[in-house]
Amino acid sequence: MKGGELCRVYHDIREEDDKWEKKVNKILQYINSLLAALVKAELWDLSLRLFLQAALACDLMGIQSAETIAYEFVSQAFAIYEEEVSDSKAQLIAISLIIATFERTVNFTEENHEPIRSQCLRAGSKLLKKPDQCRAVSLCAHLYWSGVNSENDGEPLKESKRVLDSMKKAVRISNQCMEPSVQVQLFVELLNKYIYFLDNGCTEVTSTMVSQLIGKIREDMPGLEAGEATNQIVNHFNSTLDYIKSKHGMTFAAS
Repeated sequence: MKGGELCRVYHDIREEDDKWEKKVNKILQYINSLLAALVKAELWDLSLRLFLQAALACDLMGIQSAETIAYEFVSQAFAIYEEEVSDSKAQLIAISLIIATFERTVNFTEENHEPIRSQCLRAGSKLLKKPDQCRAVSLCAHLYWSGVNSENDGEPLKESKRVLDSMKKAVRISNQCMEPSVQVQLFVELLNKYIYFLDNGCTEVTSTMVSQLIGKIREDMPGLEAGEATNQIVNHFNSTLDYIKSKHGMTFAAS
């Protein structure tokens, strides 16, 4: 987005131009009007992505009104997601993009950061398909771990309890999947996320939880139909076990 690049130019020379912030504000207002025109033209995917790009650029700009404008851009992206994106595959892509973008913001106050985190979690849990719900909800766990707000001195939130709550919800959703192979695949994906949080010091995630999930996967794996999809799941699981053994010294027989 050229407007964002121009904003960064003014930001980089801010020591030489005492009107740089006023200029950046005008550019952001112009960007907002352009994106509103894209919305009217019903270019939903493009406008959603550009609203998120604009929000991230604005968040990193360091101007006084940055949070207000960035919040508006994120809100517009959410409005498009909720009102205009109806295809289930497109919904998962869109909410994943919103979550990933918001995870990178650093200048929202907790007053504004928490509602968006919660909105992401609610949106993810309302997706039509259970596998999509599971993946979106588990993505939200990262908002509570590596998300940053302006009141935390630039440090990640690392809210261990909220991380675990999100992961437990994802596991509950995966248990509701009717297709055995999809359910086991989700369990393996969630196992890798549990290991990620364990490796990174999330105090609420324990090796016992990892062992229990491994036990559940090993219990369900023999019931899967033979085929390429099952082979991929088994290989992913065995690779995960190898990693756990090398990283944590926990030993499990390969499946």
